[in-house]
Amino acid sequence: MRIFSRSRGSIILALVTLTMFIGGFAVYGIGFFHVTHARAAAYSTYTGTRGHLTFAGTTSIATAAAKKTATTAGKPTVRPMPLRPLPRSGGPTTKTATPSSGGLPTTRLSLTHNFDGINSTQNLNASGVGLEPPDEGLGYGNGLVINIVNLALAVYKPNGTLVAGPVSATNFFLEQVAFTNGTVTSDPRVYFDASTHTWFATIFEFDDGSVSGTASSHVDIAVNPSGNPLGTWYVYRIDTTDAIDNGCPCLPDYPQFGIDQYNVYISTNEFSIAGPQYNGAQIYAVSKSQLESLATAPNMVHFGNLSIAGVITYHVQPAISYTSAPAEFFMDSLDPNSTFDNRLGVWAMTNRQSVTSGTGLPTLSSTVITSEAYGFPPNAVTPPGFNGFTGEATTGIINNDFDAMQEVEYINGHLDGALDTAITIPGDTAERSGVAWFQVSPKLAGNIVSPSTSILEQGYVSSQGNYLLYPHINENQSGTMAMVFTLGGPGTFLSAAYATKSASAKQFTAVHLAAAGAAPDNGFTDTPAFGGVGRWGDYSNGEVDPSGNFWLATQYIPGNGDQVANWGNRIFEILA
Repeated sequence: MRIFSRSRGSIILALVTLTMFIGGFAVYGIGFFHVTHARAAAYSTYTGTRGHLTFAGTTSIATAAAKKTATTAGKPTVRPMPLRPLPRSGGPTTKTATPSSGGLPTTRLSLTHNFDGINSTQNLNASGVGLEPPDEGLGYGNGLVINIVNLALAVYKPNGTLVAGPVSATNFFLEQVAFTNGTVTSDPRVYFDASTHTWFATIFEFDDGSVSGTASSHVDIAVNPSGNPLGTWYVYRIDTTDAIDNGCPCLPDYPQFGIDQYNVYISTNEFSIAGPQYNGAQIYAVSKSQLESLATAPNMVHFGNLSIAGVITYHVQPAISYTSAPAEFFMDSLDPNSTFDNRLGVWAMTNRQSVTSGTGLPTLSSTVITSEAYGFPPNAVTPPGFNGFTGEATTGIINNDFDAMQEVEYINGHLDGALDTAITIPGDTAERSGVAWFQVSPKLAGNIVSPSTSILEQGYVSSQGNYLLYPHINENQSGTMAMVFTLGGPGTFLSAAYATKSASAKQFTAVHLAAAGAAPDNGFTDTPAFGGVGRWGDYSNGEVDPSGNFWLATQYIPGNGDQVANWGNRIFEILA
């Protein structure tokens, strides 16, 4: 579920004069506006509070399959995820074009496995609800792939053979049937921790109180320490109702997953269930060893109502640490007016072992660094279609949520992150959306993140005549990088695409297709009855396996689907 403002400002990018076309698509290394800001404090620190998770019970994919899901007779129940505006404050006012230079690498990595994951019809059949957008969760471990999309979960062999599912994710997480009794379940994630052979999966639910009489919310963390995803999972809950805060009872929108050697980290965006109040990002650090040992009430530390550079935070992404890290790091973008900016927030949590020990508290700190500029992306324009549920033609206009940081990774001593950005390509006919990517070298000054933290590498990826949506970026132990996203344009159906970068290259390769879209977007949100802008995303996903190969997934249109929607998602492995 995504909550954001649609207001945005245009931003123009200067491209290098040399462009290369491979397979009909192009990637550009480009310079962006330079944006000036008054210098904020060198760093900020925050104080957390202790708490505990509650144990909800045990589950398995088999028991989720055995439990019947309620369905509605006649027309299916449909549910677009709601959009809520964010508060805005002053933003940047000056800009100077700064072009970069250099050509594009021509050698790409090859795909090995490449198959379809969960689609809109499977989600509808498993959950009883037609949903948009298709929120994406992907994990790979012990020779199996888990895909959780919206309210459906399935397990595959690496060659795409279905092992189990799709089953209802609400059943799997021991939740009430969503959207029938005042409850909403959304935003799944799944990850295999190779260091401990443990599976983790997360989702959130909130109850608006319309049926139960009491509004509340929580984040589920399902844990499987056996390494076999077909076995028993243990479900824990973080109470995120935050009843005494502004506008609460509240909900934990867009929970993001991070992990290191000490803890599991969940970051959320806290909104009032009843109204527009927004309280900023919330971070929950949960003892990893206590989750894996199946403790009755694992320890947790909560950092609430966070701000940075004088503005309330949104979408503070915790890192998935593939190597031992001196701190748990986080990154977020800073664009308070949804226009354009050239700053990133870098965060560090130290004294992390105190979460488990119960003595003292972790130290959370943040600093602001200068980066290449980025701006709020435009909606994508794609071929129109037709929706059988509303009986209306679809517009082909696809929303592109924000320029917020997507999933962050820590490996080889640095952080990798990427986000959607507006981009104008010389010779193109319209502003497009592309990807801004960042490689950051985080530094500590004692137990505080150091203001000397800086950019190692950065750049942009784009495709002339097309839009790139919802990037996910990974790096392996050798420094090779892979990025996945959806690609679409006025003459291109929404497709699954990717680009790669060798450790020695300064830029990503040209954009390549993993699976070409086969039809226009026929989703119900893309019709006038639901606003005429298709809900897409809200994020892609991926994981690096121990051999260094990349498992990636993103949304695309595989066919006509059902009367409600026709989104699908493509899962593929890139051989490093």
